[in-house]
Amino acid sequence: MTTRPGALARLFGASHNDRFANLVKELATIGVACAAHFRATDGQDVPGIVEFERRADKIVDEIHELLDNSFIMRFDIPEAMKLTDEVDDVIDGMRRAAAHIDIYKPFLHTLRPEAKELIIAGEKAIQALSNLITILGEPRLTLHRARELARVINDAESEADRVIARAERGLVAEFSKPAANTLEFIALDKLYQMLEEMTDDAKRCGKLVVSLARKEA
Repeated sequence: MTTRPGALARLFGASHNDRFANLVKELATIGVACAAHFRATDGQDVPGIVEFERRADKIVDEIHELLDNSFIMRFDIPEAMKLTDEVDDVIDGMRRAAAHIDIYKPFLHTLRPEAKELIIAGEKAIQALSNLITILGEPRLTLHRARELARVINDAESEADRVIARAERGLVAEFSKPAANTLEFIALDKLYQMLEEMTDDAKRCGKLVVSLARKEA
């Protein structure tokens, strides 16, 4: 019996590996562009952010279809699916933050310095995540390199933690006065939490990529 070249590879889904790596990288690249747009507009352009989210959703659907039609891949399929959904959550988080800014626009039409610092930290984390995801297309993942790239995400997340701690102390001091505006406090406090969560989401994605690298080590 003669087996055609590449028949087994097609059967077990090996031909899908490169496609998955390219698609998840494309998804991360959209995240980088969305983060840059969010920073440039101070999160005030909801339609623009939603457009990035829609582009991301189309890629997520394509990845899900690819994984659903694969039997065996280089990466564990459930883990690949989870990474895809987590990267998508990073972009969804920016849309939620933009919607929050829009809802509370009377209080958030001009963002405070702490909010801008958190946006910058989030953008750093998402850019670092994109750099980390790039290694999924390499012939073999290196655990040391994956950890080094993930450390940049962790540094951005730590920076965001310091900013939000300072910001929340400031909110307590400012809004503990009897005449303080409760709605403004809610708007600011929730915004800080949502912006800080961008770095948390990126960090979770980074851990997933490092886990994939560890299994190849």
